[in-house]
Amino acid sequence: MSMSVTELAALPTAPTISISLREAAQYADRGPFLALRQALFGTTTFEDFITVITPEHAIAEGVALILLGGLVNPEVTDQGWPDASWQAGQFAQRVYHAHQAVSGWATIHTAEQLGHLFEAAADRAQAMEAAA
Repeated sequence: MSMSVTELAALPTAPTISISLREAAQYADRGPFLALRQALFGTTTFEDFITVITPEHAIAEGVALILLGGLVNPEVTDQGWPDASWQAGQFAQRVYHAHQAVSGWATIHTAEQLGHLFEAAADRAQAMEAAA
C-alpha cells in the first residue's frame, strides 16, 4: 500500500517531500539519487541511515522519484499520482520507471540543471501537500 503526497505530509514521522526535494537541490553535484538520499535521510551511507529509516521515509523516497521522473517523462505519471489505492507492486513498478527516467535524464544534464529539476519537483510536491 502506498500513500498520497498529502497523506504522507500529514504523518509525524515522514519527511516532507517538498522540503527534501528543495534540500536535494543543494546536493545536486552528487547526482540525483545520492542528493535525494542525503536530503531525505541525512546521509548517503547505508550503515548510517538504516538505523533511522522508517517505512514512511522509503515511501517518501519513492514518491519523490515519481515526482522527478514525471517532470522528465510524463509516462512515469500516466497512471496518476500515488495514493492509498496503489498496491506495493504498482508503487514499486512506478518507482522503477521513475528511476530509469531520472537516471537517463541526469546523464545528459548538468548538476545545475538537476538542481532546477529538484526545485521544480519541490514546487509540485508543495502544491500536492497543500491539497486536502
